Amino acid sequence: MITAIEIRNQQFSKAIRGYNEEEVKNFLYRLSQDYENLYSENAKLKEKIQKLEYDLDKYYKMEETMNNSLILAQQTAEGLRANAKKEADLILEESKGKIAEILMIYQEIIKRMNIFGVEIKAQVGAHLEMLDKNQARIEDLSTFFYSKDLKDLLENLEEVSLDKTEME
Repeated sequence: MITAIEIRNQQFSKAIRGYNEEEVKNFLYRLSQDYENLYSENAKLKEKIQKLEYDLDKYYKMEETMNNSLILAQQTAEGLRANAKKEADLILEESKGKIAEILMIYQEIIKRMNIFGVEIKAQVGAHLEMLDKNQARIEDLSTFFYSKDLKDLLENLEEVSLDKTEME
């Protein structure tokens, strides 16, 4: 690539019907100035492009890191959700088992209470039957002891005495 200095220092051979030397030098000078400006601008643009490419690469890496983080967060959330569901299902199953166990215990208690009630009724019934029999005996005895014949007998007993004189 030709440089601005080479353009400035370029020498042309002289010919008979050649170009005006001063015009050529002025043109070459302006050309070298423009070329130097373009070269400098081109270098700055290349540097800027390089910096932008570096920044862009950095942003691509950040984006990739963020995407990986999001994916990891989603996977973690899904894992937590799945674990929570498994734990909830386990708690639910345990609760169902405990409820069934408690219901069976209540059923057993009710069954035993019914048996106890029947036994108490039988015992109370037997005692009531004994009380009824005793009441019937008391009524029989009352009838006997409060009868008119017994009253007469008691009155006659008062008249009876065991006097020795009368016996002889």
